[in-house]
Parts: sequence; structure tokens; C-alpha cells
Amino acid sequence: MFDTEVELKTIEVDGMDGGFDGGEEVPVRTLTLPFNCYASEGGSIEATVSRLRRLLWQRQFEWHYETQYSGLRWLKCKRSKSIKVNPKRDWNLDGYALATVEAVALNPNYESESLEVKATNPSAGENTVWIPCWNPTDQKAWPEWAFKPNGTATFSFPDFGFGNEQEIDPTWTPGDHDDRMIVMEDIDQLWSVMAHPLMDPYVKADLSNGDGEMGAVEPLYWIPPYTGSADDPVMLPVTIDGPAGAQVKFTLRRFWSAEMGLH
Repeated sequence: MFDTEVELKTIEVDGMDGGFDGGEEVPVRTLTLPFNCYASEGGSIEATVSRLRRLLWQRQFEWHYETQYSGLRWLKCKRSKSIKVNPKRDWNLDGYALATVEAVALNPNYESESLEVKATNPSAGENTVWIPCWNPTDQKAWPEWAFKPNGTATFSFPDFGFGNEQEIDPTWTPGDHDDRMIVMEDIDQLWSVMAHPLMDPYVKADLSNGDGEMGAVEPLYWIPPYTGSADDPVMLPVTIDGPAGAQVKFTLRRFWSAEMGLH
């Protein structure tokens, strides 16, 4: 259940020795979860099995794991098969029913509490607010932004490369995007911005064409593993030019390749 299967992909080119690192491939995580179903006080084994079936009948659930060192982490799981229970004739002999749940975690990484920071324009006009950010995990952390203009406002937000420019384009020079900022001009409704490459980068409250308005300018980068700390965060600047009360919300979801440790 806790093992993470990782396979290195390689890219081979004709006429060249060896190959290139194509990144790691992490498959869907498969879980087999055994439950011993005992009779509760004044109840029966049958009633306990029934409660387990009702609990998992919708197929989707979270599997939680917690230690005093790593805190709470969880997997979002989906039951992949019907719940199997050992034959009823064994229940009274054993004193419990063994129920086996098979599930998959489509995202194989364990999630922990996300970082959420809100900042508000203190007065009308142009102001810069600072967002403390850190990624304690062993995985890339992809920024999520929400911009609430409180009228009409222009926002500039960071998309720093952290030296990873060549992972996007091998012709770029590391450090070129150490201060990259993306400008969203004169927005008049809530916008959501997500840096993860599998998500829509721009979503407007009215679902109109945010991508089209931004042209080809999209967030590219992630917060690298083990970047900053709660005591020494990376400070991200956001410039707000607009009315007092215009707001930005920053969210950084945190994922780990194991249920504990790594921090």
C-alpha cells in the first residue's frame, strides 16, 4: 500500500550513444484494504458489515494516515471492485467478518494541508502585496491564484522560474525568468489562474474566454521541492492597481510520494 512504483523514461536518438532522461513515470496507486468487522456493543457483525458497505457505496473516499511527525496526509481513492466479505459461516467462529476493499488512487501522491494566503489592496491605487510561500514536500507544487477586483483592477503576479527554465525549453538560460511577472489588465470579475499544465490556466467567473484574452501568456512554473520554510518563506510579490478591497488569494496544494517522512 505504501510502496510507490517509479519508472524512469528514456529517450533514444538515432546516431547518438545512450539516451536522454525523459522524466519519471509514476503509475496509479493500487490499495488493498482489509477490515475486521466486529460486532458493536449490543449490535451484530452483520450490522457492522452493512455500515461498511453504506460508508463506501459511493465508491469515492479518502484514506487518511497521520503521525506526530508528518501530520495528516491522505489519498483520494476510488473503490475499484465490489467489497468482498469472507463466508458468513466463518463469522461466528472467528468473531469477526473480514471485508476486503480494493481501490485505486488516480493521483498516487499523498496530499497534506494546503498553504492558503489572502492579501487585500489596502487603499485605492497601485500597491504591492507580498505572499509568503514555501514547499516542504518532495514534489513540485503548482500555484493556484484567485483574483477578485472589487470593481475593475489590474493585477501582476509572479511566475518565477527558480532556475528550471530549461525544463520548459532547452534553449533558455537558467535564471532568465527569476523575476517573470504576468499582467492581467483591467479585469472586472473573479478570475482563477492555475499553473498546473493539465488544468485550464485561466477561468473567469462568467466562463467566457479568459485564455483568449491573455493570448499565449500562461503560467509555466512550479515551486520546486524543499523550497523555503515556514520560518524563511519565499516572498512572492503581487501588484494590485485598482480600488481598495481588491483581493488576491494564493493556494499551494502539497503532495508527497510517501505517507510519512520526506520533510
